[in-house]
Amino acid sequence: MGSLPEAAYLMVITRRNASEILLLPAGAGWKLPRLEVNPGERLAEQLTSEVLRAWGMETVCLFSPPFDRRCMVMEPVRDNEKSPPGTYWTPRTSADRCCAPPEAAAIRESLAELDGYARAQAGGHFACCGWLRELFRWVQEQVGPRGLQLTGRFRQLNTGPQFCLVRFETSGQAVWFKATGAPNRHEMPVTVTLGRLFPNYLPEILAVHREWNGWLSSEAPGTSLDAASRFRAWERAAEDLAGMQISSIGKTDELLASGCRDLRVPALAQQIDAFLACMNELMAAQKKPAPAPLDRSELRTLALSLREACTTLQSFSLPDTIGHTDFNPGNIFVGQDRCVFLDWSEAAVSNPVLTFQYLREYLPRSGMNEAAGGEKLSAVYSQRWSTVCSANEIRKALAQAPLVAVFAYALSTDSWRSIDRASDCKTAAYYRSLARRMYREAVKVAQRSELCLD
Repeated sequence: MGSLPEAAYLMVITRRNASEILLLPAGAGWKLPRLEVNPGERLAEQLTSEVLRAWGMETVCLFSPPFDRRCMVMEPVRDNEKSPPGTYWTPRTSADRCCAPPEAAAIRESLAELDGYARAQAGGHFACCGWLRELFRWVQEQVGPRGLQLTGRFRQLNTGPQFCLVRFETSGQAVWFKATGAPNRHEMPVTVTLGRLFPNYLPEILAVHREWNGWLSSEAPGTSLDAASRFRAWERAAEDLAGMQISSIGKTDELLASGCRDLRVPALAQQIDAFLACMNELMAAQKKPAPAPLDRSELRTLALSLREACTTLQSFSLPDTIGHTDFNPGNIFVGQDRCVFLDWSEAAVSNPVLTFQYLREYLPRSGMNEAAGGEKLSAVYSQRWSTVCSANEIRKALAQAPLVAVFAYALSTDSWRSIDRASDCKTAAYYRSLARRMYREAVKVAQRSELCLD
């Protein structure tokens, strides 16, 4: 497989419980099908769409085997699917002998992996043959009492042994099934809890499949914020974010118990020294001269700025609320009468202005040409909060948000604690960039303070 183009995927397509493999003629021998993909787009959706376009065959992705992430194990939706013109179903016992050694190895190792998932009976349900047919049956059982029938049309957007994201069309509104595995197993209980506590701000949850750690929900109404053409959609998102946060006041214990991360200001402040000690090591290990690493003096300045910002935020009457460290426009759907918020794997309990800061960060990148858009968005958000705290407090809190929000984002996972300085260069560079961003925000906070004193 050394000659495989960088954007191409080999496909090990099996049928009849992996007893047969789909092959194409290649000179005097045979080869596996292959397709080119766009690296920045969803892999499962691309591969299934391209197989349907090229051969008229509906398929589902099972998994990419660990020996080669540019190989995908798939199966037809219909177990007795005929071979498309120019292709042949070949018994698995002889398929590897028909192919060149690299592809023969791919077949053997893929089938061994597939057999392993089948034997395990747990931990890899969506890597087993027939899982989509089983899921179709379960979804129909859930939507049937609502007077809905599945049409048979679906879109698979995500794939993995423990992960699943599929859209099903029905005789009425479409439904979505999502399942998550490690490290995002908490997304299911978090989503179920949020759906119960704040039904106006999440799609309706129709059913839960605890064995698969998955849930079925109605399709989000409206249009995603990243596709919105009017600034009013952004204002609505800011208003409803504040509304959901205000609704969550007093529910901190329940949110944390469901799996939301603790990013409250005191928890952030406790990690300043440990985080910056790690950043000091990463800066010292940087080999490239640019961008310049932060020196010890700059890191000490950053530490002081973070402590001061945390102390300032903590002094206000803003309560802790539900938060989201991946609050991007693709996770926000704006309907006629409400917004709904999706994908809660990055849910947290935090100071409310931090989540709003993530939203505000996306506005300049959205292509939304709105004069003073950031200030208008802040005004709308602040107005919704005016029933809880004073306009002066929210204004001051928003001034601290850019610095603390970057710090909270950096702490939203624990990966910074276990970076291998020698081999994990990309992750180290990423955290160095976050530290430099924090330092720039700290300088801006200091400059604003000097202007106020003048």
